Amino acid sequence: VKYANEYLGNSGRLVITPLTDRCYRTLVGAFHLNLGGAPEGPAGTGKTETTKDLAKALAVQCVVFNCSDGLDYLAMSKFFKGLASSGAWACFDEFNRIELEVLSVVAQQILCIQRAVQTHQETFIFEGTELILKPSCFVAITMNPGYAGRSELPDNLKVLFRTVAMMVPDYAMIGEIMLYSYGFVDARNLSVKIVTTYRLCSEQLSSQFHYDYGMRAVKAVLAAAGNLKLKFPDENEDILLLRSIMDVNLPKFLSHDIPLFEGIISDLFPGITLPKADYALFMEAVHEICEKRNLQPVENFLEKLIQTYEMMIVRHGFMLVGEPFAGKTQVLHVLADVLTLLNEKGLNEEEKVIFRTVNPKAVTMGQLFGQFDPVSHEWTDGIVANTFREFASTDTPDRKWVIFDGPIDTLWIESMNTVLDDNKKLCLMSGEIIQMSPPMSLIFETMDLSQASPATVSRCGMIYLEPSNLGWRPVFKSWCKELPEELIKELPLVQALFNWLVEPCIDYVRRNCKEYVATSINNMARSLMYFVKMFMDDNLPDCDPKNLKSWLTNTFLFSIIWSVGCTTDNDGRAKFDTYLRDIITGKSEDHPIPGEVGKLDVPLPPEGMVYDYLFEYKARGKWTHWNDTIRNASIGEGKKVQEIIVPTMDTARYTYLMDIAVRHERAIMFVGPTGTGKSVYVKEKLMNNLSKDKYVPMFINFSAQTSANQTQDIIMSKLDKRRKGVFGPPMGKKSVIFVDDLNMPAREVYGAQPPIELLRQYFDHKNWYDKKDTTKISLIDIQFLTAMGPPGGGRNPITPRFLRHFNVIGIVPFNDETMQRIFSTIVSYYMKANEFPPELFTSGTMVVQGTMEVYKQAMANLLPTPAKSHYTFNLRDFARVINGVLLIKKKAVESKRTLTRLWVHEVFRVFYDRLVDDNDREWLFQLCRTLVKDIFKDSFEAVFEHLDPDKRGIKQDNMRSLMFGDYMNPEADDEDKFYEEVMSLEEFNKVVDFQLDEYNQMHKNGMNLVIFRYVLEHLSRISRILKQPGGNAMLVGVGGSGRQSLTRLAAHVAGFSLFQPEISKSYGMNEWRDDLKNLLKNAGAFGKPTAFLITDTQIKEESFLEDIDNLLNAGEVPNLYPPDEKAELLEAVRPAAQAGDKNADFSPLALFAFFVNRCRKLHIIIAFSPIGDTFRNRLRQFPSLINCCTIDWFQAWPEDALERVANKFLETVEMEDEERGNVVNICKHFHTSARNLSEKFFSDLGRHNM
Repeated sequence: VKYANEYLGNSGRLVITPLTDRCYRTLVGAFHLNLGGAPEGPAGTGKTETTKDLAKALAVQCVVFNCSDGLDYLAMSKFFKGLASSGAWACFDEFNRIELEVLSVVAQQILCIQRAVQTHQETFIFEGTELILKPSCFVAITMNPGYAGRSELPDNLKVLFRTVAMMVPDYAMIGEIMLYSYGFVDARNLSVKIVTTYRLCSEQLSSQFHYDYGMRAVKAVLAAAGNLKLKFPDENEDILLLRSIMDVNLPKFLSHDIPLFEGIISDLFPGITLPKADYALFMEAVHEICEKRNLQPVENFLEKLIQTYEMMIVRHGFMLVGEPFAGKTQVLHVLADVLTLLNEKGLNEEEKVIFRTVNPKAVTMGQLFGQFDPVSHEWTDGIVANTFREFASTDTPDRKWVIFDGPIDTLWIESMNTVLDDNKKLCLMSGEIIQMSPPMSLIFETMDLSQASPATVSRCGMIYLEPSNLGWRPVFKSWCKELPEELIKELPLVQALFNWLVEPCIDYVRRNCKEYVATSINNMARSLMYFVKMFMDDNLPDCDPKNLKSWLTNTFLFSIIWSVGCTTDNDGRAKFDTYLRDIITGKSEDHPIPGEVGKLDVPLPPEGMVYDYLFEYKARGKWTHWNDTIRNASIGEGKKVQEIIVPTMDTARYTYLMDIAVRHERAIMFVGPTGTGKSVYVKEKLMNNLSKDKYVPMFINFSAQTSANQTQDIIMSKLDKRRKGVFGPPMGKKSVIFVDDLNMPAREVYGAQPPIELLRQYFDHKNWYDKKDTTKISLIDIQFLTAMGPPGGGRNPITPRFLRHFNVIGIVPFNDETMQRIFSTIVSYYMKANEFPPELFTSGTMVVQGTMEVYKQAMANLLPTPAKSHYTFNLRDFARVINGVLLIKKKAVESKRTLTRLWVHEVFRVFYDRLVDDNDREWLFQLCRTLVKDIFKDSFEAVFEHLDPDKRGIKQDNMRSLMFGDYMNPEADDEDKFYEEVMSLEEFNKVVDFQLDEYNQMHKNGMNLVIFRYVLEHLSRISRILKQPGGNAMLVGVGGSGRQSLTRLAAHVAGFSLFQPEISKSYGMNEWRDDLKNLLKNAGAFGKPTAFLITDTQIKEESFLEDIDNLLNAGEVPNLYPPDEKAELLEAVRPAAQAGDKNADFSPLALFAFFVNRCRKLHIIIAFSPIGDTFRNRLRQFPSLINCCTIDWFQAWPEDALERVANKFLETVEMEDEERGNVVNICKHFHTSARNLSEKFFSDLGRHNM
């Protein structure tokens, strides 16, 4: 090994321990054998540093490069070319993060260089270029085995390296020598104390993700001690060391670990007390800033400020960890302001601070650090790269902070490893290395470190903040300062109210009620303050001073009901109702009514629940029942049944709250189970009840595949540029953005949801970054409303850091009277509009009552199991029955009994058709039997006598012949076809035969079908679904049960065009999207009635289902059309939307809504096979498959069917009639006996016969 005579500057050296010696020997040996060296071991054992130090000892330049998973072989080959021709050393950090495919190419490249060195060549060919070779080049790689996001090295690469195992070094020896070098005298004892402290900590304290007691932690203590020794050379050494141990470790401990830690310290340093540091000037500045920012300088907050400041001096990379409302962001912003203020006053030699905040998960990895163009291999810089370069290249002494505010996961943070350790270099994939300047700091704000690897945790300082230490009081104090003057006079009352009710209520909800989403205590308190302020702001101007007290108290009660009490489900509300009433009426001994409040002037009415009342600001104020506010609300004339929104207590409540929130620009989140009308309320409000001059509404539907970039594009496409870097809606307007299904986006491997992180970056910092040139974009005049279902199934829990920005309002399923009200209104509306005779009106209410009963019984008795995963019912099923009954026209109703029969038919279609086994079917049949008797007051036998010609009593089998349909006279126009009962099956059979012939003449691939009763039943069911507006079907059955043929025939009978995707080998996402575009264009723009049939064999990618799910649920696929195609579409729709009125003007949004509404003419029919797990998993991931489809479960063919088929196929074979009959029976026997034996086999042995 030759000495290379290169001057590398005067830098610190390592302490030589037996471990470093061993590593040196192995590396030099590897160099001698022309191999590479590969130190491996856990984080913080000195792998990289030892390699660098050896290079320093030999005076060779050593380039450290941090590998990331985006490196490709081209980037690596650039590196090796330079290496071979300059003869330097390279150390590749975290080498096993590179992807496996790249690693095997890298092996070839290294082998090529090593061979050239072995054969002592002067020049050699590398990847097609001739290079001059300097034999002193050497490659070392370091790896952490077994961390997340690391791959195993391939064998052809392992051969080229000698591995060195680096284990835990001798801390005591290193500590001792380092302390001597800093000028400590009693170094041996002190170093032992440091090591013992960490050993005891790791044994006694709780284990948290962000605790780390490795070499880097020891080193931080030593560095801090060294700094102190320079400042106070004559101070007692024990005190200096104790102070540095405290400074480095105290900030990261949870509150329950601090006493234990203090115990350990007092045992090791007995009788030593720390002098208080002098922070007088600093504190003055802090108080000044807090005053300015309206924050409360609580002790805990000040302590964290000082800890952050000290941490910033010792370490250049540190993390603030803690739940929302712990004050992470405020600590940083206040600290920045304080340092800037001190700089202006010229105190403490402070510098001013500039910082830039990025949410690393709101952009892709490529946009964060930079990426190569996949085609041209051209490099574009990312946000971090640009910020870093800009900060590093300016020479001003200002402190520059890069703040990463977002969830930490291995992928992006590991690329920062070399920046965070002593190298302080940012390595980009383009091979550029940016050196960090001394005034720069990297700061991470995150909720937890569950996804970070030890390599990261050991490199950063930690400061842990807990919301429970702050509590809601400081927030409350700051809020009080902002109240209007009239209320500040009443401050004692406000404080009394908060102290009296907030904690007991929150505590009660926490312990005894089930919440839809978990909210934090501070969040609830904050929501309460927002509501009180919004209501009081609205009504203060018209307030008579003598009523102020009563208004305030009642506003507070109303707000607490809708902020604390409304996040729970129905049962929780009932509990909260009694609890709150007890306190208010003074029955609770623990929480007596405070003196300032006194007796309530306007008490809550005792009837019903507290949720049923609204406080009206008139005179002294009064509590009004919500129903009174909608007494005279009318539905309007000439609407389709599907479009009616019946005003109910729920619509009144939620619209009222939404209205207040929109006016005061407060973000609201509606949470509740599917089918409770969340989206409907918001859409109705935004589309029809907002003044068009002030607001621009906008709708976004999230789905599992939504990405952050898509979301940013959708929102940016609707905003205009106001001035450089500032975007917003057109001047003078505000944009209200409604995000539906907020929690649908899939979580990444490490649990983050990028679209949500993007929105959170807006809420926290009001800015995004341009996707092309990474400049900062500020957004103004926009606000968000969101809705989501409770987590579970395909829905994910949402990060609390996002939830904290919202007032969460739970929307509960309707209670019975509301449902009764909604559907009775719709039924009577329809009957009035179509002039039904008055005596049928009573039947109308019976229909609603009966359906209600079936619905509730089904929810209670037909429970989902893994084999029956589709047994979930919601309000949409209820609506389907009612809508089915309302398909009937006046002509078709002969008597009340017709309606009764129709009702039974609809219940069977919606509920019976999805049932899987005979017991369930029998149960439903009996239920209908009793309901006809109890509710319709009629005898079942009499109503259905025509189905029972032999008078044997009606069985389930007779019910198969009950059919209603509009297909009986095929010649009639659409207007004349009406929904009526099918009286004779023979007639129906003839009609179908006729239609089948017609179909076979019109299509080149004809269908050879045998028409029997089973076919007629399913044909009738599919026709019914095509007849219902917005009817979609899911046909479940094994292959060959006729799902596709029947759909084709039914579409032909109804006069629909049928579209089915043609799947070929190359059919992928793009072809699928093109098919969808054409399909929607036909249905929406040209208004052709279309059926879309897709089977499970045609679903090549799960994302197809994703689109179908959206189509079913919202009637559109988000971001399907690029802007130019969309404009084309809207022009095609315009004539239809104007409908003869040439002057009617439509905004693009209204036109698109019209288009989507017309797309509801598209009927989607999905054919699935129930075999295997896929069916179950798909139903779980895509809830709309059940919610929005009528399910028809194809059972095994009955015997009469098998007989008909066999006869049809044997017609043409020459044989005696008697033989033919016997052969048919034999075939039928084979088929049924095999099936029965399989069932017996399963019931006896519990195994399937495959």
